[in-house]
Amino acid sequence: MEAVYSTIEFYNELKLKYKDYMKPEIVSVVMIQSADEVFLEILEIEIVEGGFEKQTKRRVNLDFIADDNSDEDQIPFFNPKDPIEKNVNKFINELTPYSIINTTTLFHDEACEKINRKYNTFGVDG
Repeated sequence: MEAVYSTIEFYNELKLKYKDYMKPEIVSVVMIQSADEVFLEILEIEIVEGGFEKQTKRRVNLDFIADDNSDEDQIPFFNPKDPIEKNVNKFINELTPYSIINTTTLFHDEACEKINRKYNTFGVDG
């Protein structure tokens, strides 16, 4: 059986939007989508002992993120039935910073603390 996946790299768009929040080790952010699943893949690069380049890929299935507007049947926020372009745009433009810190490892610790503090103190999500 043939497996078919689409991918879109959107690191540059996230870096522009969240330049002060992104982990500096991250060099790639890719959405991977099949007919049944939507994943986020994050690539981090670290120079380790001996000058070797250690690459760490983290891939998470985004199916646990549900659309807040659905009452009965949970509709995935990143629906594999939608075009991948729509899901990437939703990630960039609709997923809030508070949601990002609770669902990904994109932001460094200081940024996560700042976002969490603003959200829990003032109800501000950003």
